[in-house]
Amino acid sequence: MQSEHVKIGTLQENLDRVEDILEDYLFRLDIKGKDAIRFNLLTEEALRLAKSITSDETAVELWFEGNARVSHICLMLESKLTPNKEEKFISISSSKENSADHTFFDDLKEFFIKPSKPTWSLAEYEAEVMKKRCADKYSEEAWGNLERSVLANLANDISVGVKDNHVLMIITKDFSKSLGTINSNRPLQTSSQIFVSSDEESLKKAYARVDGVVDEVKLSGKNALRVKLLLEETIGMVEEMTGDFSALLWLEQYKGECALKLVGNTKIDADKKYDILSLSTTGENALVHGFMGKLKDMIETGILNYESVMKLNQEYNGISVNYAGMGAYNDVSIATNPTAMSGFMWSMVDYRNGLDGERNTNEGVKAAWDELEKSIVASIADDVIVGVKNNKVQMTMIYKLKED
Repeated sequence: MQSEHVKIGTLQENLDRVEDILEDYLFRLDIKGKDAIRFNLLTEEALRLAKSITSDETAVELWFEGNARVSHICLMLESKLTPNKEEKFISISSSKENSADHTFFDDLKEFFIKPSKPTWSLAEYEAEVMKKRCADKYSEEAWGNLERSVLANLANDISVGVKDNHVLMIITKDFSKSLGTINSNRPLQTSSQIFVSSDEESLKKAYARVDGVVDEVKLSGKNALRVKLLLEETIGMVEEMTGDFSALLWLEQYKGECALKLVGNTKIDADKKYDILSLSTTGENALVHGFMGKLKDMIETGILNYESVMKLNQEYNGISVNYAGMGAYNDVSIATNPTAMSGFMWSMVDYRNGLDGERNTNEGVKAAWDELEKSIVASIADDVIVGVKNNKVQMTMIYKLKED
């Protein structure tokens, strides 16, 4: 679903109209309670950003798009400004002489004013800030700015891109129940990062750091053991990647939950991947086995394009099971729009529910269910959320802490 578009010149004159459109959008999708409150807050922050970077001569177009599971706040404005306007806007932010003075909001605002690269995302920014914390004495303050930002805390991702002299920002909110705690609270403990790629030396170092990273988030007993297994299985998935893949892994502990986060980049050889798919007479991948193999396959194929990943199947006793489609839950209208910079989103809970609904009537689905039940990751994690767009990968494994 897509809401009415509203062009914002003078922000105050259009504020009531934006509120009416938002109220109608939330009502039609039956988004209410805390979810509605958080989406309202995100919209207010988006408007605050729009107000800080626009003038009376620069119109901003705003609309809402998505569904009750994943919704987006979309802002579009012209990226070319006069030199005088650029100077005026840049002067609003810091001089950059001290990175402690440069806030998350300044970084995002500056991309609109004077973009240095064609795309930007919150996940990538977060990973960069985490990496700098260890080396730059000012980066701790930058991390604090990020943690305090309403926009960064409530949004699942913020994508910014430049095309045809226009800047498009899409703020994504995922209302999945399994992400409820992570989406609305700051972690009590955050570990350092593990860098991992598919080369042997990197993998060796990554495996060696597992115990230490688990200790950093103060887990013990069976909880520590289970989270270690999740980390090791994730590193093993990276080891099996088809192309040049690198990722940052870290843990976050919340009250009653632990999250394993992965942000990755890949340069998968499309020809090689398509050769693998073409080994089957149907052009589908009948060779992938195991739950982690499926995650790997969806990440690799999702890098290529949305349509390919939605066709991923595996054969069980001659019966084809669409494992990617069963767990997909993103909004198709956004995902198939190349200017929207959105991509493929998949959840283990959705996949499990899809299998459960058919396993008593479909022998292939029953075999897929049995495979899922035997998986180490699927038996430990309460959900696995995978997001892929362009060459960027995000994955969150959620584990509810148990009493020892």
